[in-house]
Amino acid sequence: MAKNPKEDLFAESTMTFGEHLEELRQCLFRAAIGLVVGVGFGLFYADEVIQQIQVPLKASLRSYYRYQALDNIQDNDIDKAELAGLITNEDYVSNDIEVELDKLLMRLKAAVPGQLGAVDFAPYSFVPDDFILESDDNLLEQDMQSKHQKFFQHVKANLEREEPWAVFLYSLLDEAHQTSFEHVTTTGDDSIAEAVAILNHWANDPGLSSNEHIRELVRSSIEGPTSWWAQLGTSDDENKIDVDQVFATLTNAIDEPREGTTVEDRQRRVNKFAISSAFPGYLRSARPATITLPVWEKKDIRVQTLNAHEGFMIWLKAAFIAGFVIGSPWIFFQLWSFVAAGLYPHERKYVYIYLPFCLALFFGGAAMAFFVVMEPVLDFLFSYNRMMAIDPDPRISEWLGFVMFLPIGFGIAFQLPLVMLMLQRIGIFTTKAYLAKWRVAILVIFIIAMFLTPADPLSMLLLGGPLTVLYFLGILLCKFMPRNKNPYAESYDPV
Repeated sequence: MAKNPKEDLFAESTMTFGEHLEELRQCLFRAAIGLVVGVGFGLFYADEVIQQIQVPLKASLRSYYRYQALDNIQDNDIDKAELAGLITNEDYVSNDIEVELDKLLMRLKAAVPGQLGAVDFAPYSFVPDDFILESDDNLLEQDMQSKHQKFFQHVKANLEREEPWAVFLYSLLDEAHQTSFEHVTTTGDDSIAEAVAILNHWANDPGLSSNEHIRELVRSSIEGPTSWWAQLGTSDDENKIDVDQVFATLTNAIDEPREGTTVEDRQRRVNKFAISSAFPGYLRSARPATITLPVWEKKDIRVQTLNAHEGFMIWLKAAFIAGFVIGSPWIFFQLWSFVAAGLYPHERKYVYIYLPFCLALFFGGAAMAFFVVMEPVLDFLFSYNRMMAIDPDPRISEWLGFVMFLPIGFGIAFQLPLVMLMLQRIGIFTTKAYLAKWRVAILVIFIIAMFLTPADPLSMLLLGGPLTVLYFLGILLCKFMPRNKNPYAESYDPV
């Protein structure tokens, strides 16, 4: 006759609630001691930990700046191929800067007079871009190209009305420039060179800036005390700018020698200022001519701190990470010991069998997160920075939290097949139940993955995908390692 299990057979596994709390306290205390010892050793490796955890971040930042530099290449295919090699192979990036053309050429002529001293160059001359207003951001391209024609048509219309300033400007032109003037007013885009030549002819005339009609135009173009003219400090009252005093200051500068310039250069500079200020509706405000040049530099990827004590706190956190890794076998052993205290004697052996596999799965999940998942996730997140043209500026404290969160989440989640096997061994779930509810299980897996990873879909998929595989691996383990029957049950059959 079969025997029912006797109560005293389980006397060793019977614990009160208070005894459970005491066992938990002792296990946590021993685990804390192991953690403290591990952190003590981790202090010696904190520097290496900090360097190591920056590797995926720096790799993703380097990739971000590479793609950004490649996106900025606007030259022909040959230049793109050459620059792409410079960017991808040597990690160089370029920044466009505006260089003042006049000073650049003057400095070059002074630096290498033997090679560039004879260059025919007149500083402070008008250039084609002076016909495009800085405020015309919404101007159509064809309107920009015909801006010079509109300007000279304006001059010609006032010349026909015999406006004094228009008559004066036309009187400065010789026969060749008068022909060019007529050509510019009737011809489109191909006359831009002639238009610039006429402006520079006027700018070279010594008497232009002193002409009263030109000064009157300048005076009428000033809009009040909010104008940048007010910054020169030449106003006698709040609503009037003394243009004569402005020109007196500028004219005095003509006779002041400056290295690399002649009297004619300084006269041209004042005349260009007068012409630009007289016709603000057609010419860009007086400013040096500039050219855009790329400046190449090797990108130095750095992770920053924003205050004095942050570096010390990061060092302590790195020591804690290293200490947790060093002490993790002992910490996990104590946690499993607490679980074993509440199991039946025939179930406790599973704790010691599964502990090595638990550690292997935890470290495997954390390693996958750090070495496989981290960089693709960062590339995905930084792609939005590149799309919105916002450069990332990561702080080491925020990055350290990200590094700790993702691997730990992966390490815990990778315990899935072991948890499935143990639940099957102690009779809570069966292999058939795992197979029947696999659709629901996958849904739950991805929901849990959403909480164990940062708020981005890629990291959730990179965790949910492996967990799905591990779920079916857990089913295989349950199938090939079926549950042993309770030897104390009446239906127990030792065979």
